[in-house]
Amino acid sequence: MIKDSVKISIIIVNLNTGDILLESLESLYKNEKVDDTFEVIIIDQNSSDNSRENIFNLSAKYKNIKYIFNDCLKSFSFANNQGYDLSTGKYVLIMNPDVIFVEPVIDKMVKILNDNPLIGAVCPLLLCRAGNFQHEYFRKYPSLMQFILFYMIFSKPFYYSARLRRMFYETAPEIKSGKLEQVNQIPCAFFFTKREVYESAGKMDDNYILFYEDVDLSYQVNKNYKLVIDTTAKIIHYGGSSFATENNWWLHGRFLISMNYFFDKNYNFVNSFLLKVLAVTNSLFIVMLEYLKSIIKMGNENRLLKHTSYLKEFKKVYLVK
Repeated sequence: MIKDSVKISIIIVNLNTGDILLESLESLYKNEKVDDTFEVIIIDQNSSDNSRENIFNLSAKYKNIKYIFNDCLKSFSFANNQGYDLSTGKYVLIMNPDVIFVEPVIDKMVKILNDNPLIGAVCPLLLCRAGNFQHEYFRKYPSLMQFILFYMIFSKPFYYSARLRRMFYETAPEIKSGKLEQVNQIPCAFFFTKREVYESAGKMDDNYILFYEDVDLSYQVNKNYKLVIDTTAKIIHYGGSSFATENNWWLHGRFLISMNYFFDKNYNFVNSFLLKVLAVTNSLFIVMLEYLKSIIKMGNENRLLKHTSYLKEFKKVYLVK
């Protein structure tokens, strides 16, 4: 039995990543001192792989694992809130199933939050399999200029400008500083916070179906607290494991719709309206261009599908009553 005095609640939403989930939790138990003050809560999103079997095997092997099997695919926000509502820990770690522990980090995270009341959430360095820092997960909050420079049809030259990326796109922490580095947002690959901080942010917003839920969570926490990376701690993050397929063109439309909602919720009407105009105009232009290119057998079908998916999503969300 898990004691009432649970200190750490680890919440993991899983979708068709049974083998990676198994690897992740084995690395957790190998590197961390997991005792009765820990609980691991897995929310499975009606996976079609071996996830259910692996979760049953893990819960038989380790006594402090709880699980929820959803009978259909829920939003990432909804599933995380399901796990949170089942949790009891003072500290909450929202974690992806493709995180691999290579050293103890959780005690460090606890100490940082205890010693620094102005810090609301902390994350270790996220490293890819090759050991490089995943800087792309630590971005600035979205803006109109960010969209113009990095998401429109002519954005490719700007994307490779280190100066513009630092100004408008990414936070650039000094990863070898050996200290805490403040960032704008922390991805929910590894979002370590206190229970009262998560609740003060309103938990995760269920209106996000996919994407931007962690951006919004960081934004709400950031109103009252700092967000930091502990550069003395590291984990491996595989990244994108649930959607690692070639037919993921639909993600683009979902990504932009979530960006639209983030603007609707957090910015003024003018900013929100201008983003919609820019995004729709950009996608319309690309769709027309790809249709013309297809006449001479030079069209990019994946690019066409990506932008038609956004236009369809936009119509469904904003135009159809």
